[in-house]
Order: sequence, then structure tokens, then C-alpha cells
Amino acid sequence: MKNKYNNLVEEINKQEEVKEEKNTLGEELRLIKQAVSNLKDCVSKVEQADKDGMDMVKALNAATDSMDMAVFAFCRAVTRVESTVLKVEMTDECKNEIITAREGLVKAETILLSNHRKMMLQQLHHQNEELRSFIKSAQGVYLSPKIFWWWTGISYVTSLYSLWNLLQLLLLWLR
Repeated sequence: MKNKYNNLVEEINKQEEVKEEKNTLGEELRLIKQAVSNLKDCVSKVEQADKDGMDMVKALNAATDSMDMAVFAFCRAVTRVESTVLKVEMTDECKNEIITAREGLVKAETILLSNHRKMMLQQLHHQNEELRSFIKSAQGVYLSPKIFWWWTGISYVTSLYSLWNLLQLLLLWLR
């Protein structure tokens, strides 16, 4: 009986293992089917990208040819324009219009310059007033740099002359 019992247990264990393997194989089969489906999708996307890439290459080649033609046409037009001779006839009416326009421009420039001069004089007057008020309100003596250096030079020369005279007196006294 033990043997029968052991055989039954072994057979149940085998059936359990078969069920587990069946479940495992079923899961693996599902994963394989999913992978195959993903692979088919990827292949179709690559094929579509290849087709789109070829279309883009054709479009770029067409654009390049079009640009080459545009450049050629532009160069040809410039060459034709260079060889074109223009004759211009100036009538009295055109001359008078040019003279009138020039006179208007000169008047406008004169007005602009006179306005600018007035503004500059006003600013100079304003700066003069500010400088006067600054000088009046300040304590001490204000000397411009030019006057300061003149006074410095005169003082220096005077002191050298005084020193020279003192040395002459000293030499006279020592003799």
C-alpha cells in the first residue's frame, strides 16, 4: 500500500509539475506572441521610415535642382542687365523738380541747423548759470586750470629768482 500511495503521490506531483510547466509555457508563448507582434510593428515602421526617407531625398534633390535653376536665372538676368544701355532724357520739367526738391532740402537743413544752434546756445547759457551759481556758493577761490598753472609757474620762477639773489648776497658776504 505504501507503494501505491507513493505512486499516487508521485503521479499527483507529476501532474502538478505538468500544470506548472503548462502555465509557464503558456506565459512564455504569450510573451513570444507579443514580441513577434512588436517585431512586426517595428518592421512596418522601419519600412515606412525608409519610404519617407526616399521621398525626402527626392524632394531635396528637386529643391537643389530648383535652386540651381534660380541661381542660373539670376546670373543670366544680371549679365543681361550689365549689357543693357540706358538712355535718359532730362526734360526742363524734371530739372525744375530736382531744383525745387534740392531747395526744399536746403531750407529744411537750414532750419534744422538754426534750431540746433539755438538749442546749443540755450544749453551753454544754462551751463554758464549753473557754473556761476556754483562759484558764488562755494567758499574759497576758484581758479581755472589755465590760471592755476600760470600762477604756479610765476611763483616757481619768482622763488628761483629769490633763491638766486640770496645765494648772490651770501657769496658777497663771504668774500
